[in-house]
Amino acid sequence: MDRKELRQLSKNQLIEIIFRLEERIVQLENFVKSFDNAHTPSSKQRKQNTAAQDLNKPRFPGKPEGGNGGGIQLPPPDEEKRVTKDSCPDCQGSLLKRGTYRFTQMDIPLPKFITTCYTVEYYQCKCCGKQVDAGANLPKGFYDPNVTAMLATLKNEGLSFEAVARFFQETYKLPITSVAVYNRTNALTSVLAPERERILHAIRKSEFTHLDETGLREDGKNGFVWNASTPTYCAFEYDRSRGAAVAKKLLDNFDGSIITDDYAGYDWYKNRQLCWSHILREAKDIIDKYEGVDVQAKRLKALYVKAKLAQEKKDKHQFEKLTWELEDIATCYRAAKCPNMFNRLHNRAHLWLHGILHPEVPLTNNHAERCLRKVVLQRNRIGCIRNQKGRNFIAILLSCTTTWRLQGKNLFEQLLKHALIT
Repeated sequence: MDRKELRQLSKNQLIEIIFRLEERIVQLENFVKSFDNAHTPSSKQRKQNTAAQDLNKPRFPGKPEGGNGGGIQLPPPDEEKRVTKDSCPDCQGSLLKRGTYRFTQMDIPLPKFITTCYTVEYYQCKCCGKQVDAGANLPKGFYDPNVTAMLATLKNEGLSFEAVARFFQETYKLPITSVAVYNRTNALTSVLAPERERILHAIRKSEFTHLDETGLREDGKNGFVWNASTPTYCAFEYDRSRGAAVAKKLLDNFDGSIITDDYAGYDWYKNRQLCWSHILREAKDIIDKYEGVDVQAKRLKALYVKAKLAQEKKDKHQFEKLTWELEDIATCYRAAKCPNMFNRLHNRAHLWLHGILHPEVPLTNNHAERCLRKVVLQRNRIGCIRNQKGRNFIAILLSCTTTWRLQGKNLFEQLLKHALIT
């Protein structure tokens, strides 16, 4: 509709159009906020306008503190080649040598697969009559453990079974189907089950653990992937429920501290540290909705900085002072008629400042969110899981590979070690 047509409308018609536009704007704002809100992980937060940023602030991301330069360390050369020229490429004239320069380049051999046919001898013991198979400890099947370990490595990165099979077919000319990739992954997952139990045991014996969950559908029905993690261990659990029973199952006899978001499914646990990243994002998100709360958002952020400093110095005496300040901020939110923030802060200092009394406990749950990124990647690529084998892939294989990553271990080498016994 152009300006001429608008001028021909009555006053009531124009008012009706304005109200419709306002309703549409509200709908669009709510739609955007469903993807970007206080509970959206920091990795998914939309970038704000950086035009007004302080140019003197240190760049992030960038080289970590204490880093001694960047780049890769080139290994010593396996061979050396000398590159020469006999004549000028333009006029074919003779050349006068003026010097040399050197550079090192890494390469890989052209991919190919090797087929091995085993002739296995078997015997009978002359003394006891026992049947002895010389190849009893050899891995059987069409595909060697190297293949199994590599396909599991690719599957861990979020590729579908079809994509993994296509990679082997096109790169190595290896005849393999998506069904074979599926079967080999399941076989390796079964072998890793005891390793996951060891991971769970280590988590339950630790001083603290992070807990978080994210949605993942199973065969068209809603479900959730739960995560319990420490700086060096990570365990996933799949369940249709988002209830507290799943967290209790993961923790079992755990008696340390937990770091979580403000989800009620963790309310049953006493020694709990709530995530400051969530509350600071929420305080920032509601600034435009309530008058005067921008000051409280700044106070809350300053309080978080003080809490971190007290934690670093192991100054437990700051707990009472910061508790009073947190309660004062809660009271101000109540005066600003912001009941949600008031309820989150009022009489809950033991949850927000737990890390001051226990300095080893982080004040944020960012570690759990980083661990769950692996599951989110899988969800974005495969959409959902289908059955119990899909659950096992999440709970067992991803628990092991994420733990190995946290421990700085070579993923392929660890998978190969277990593939040798499949």
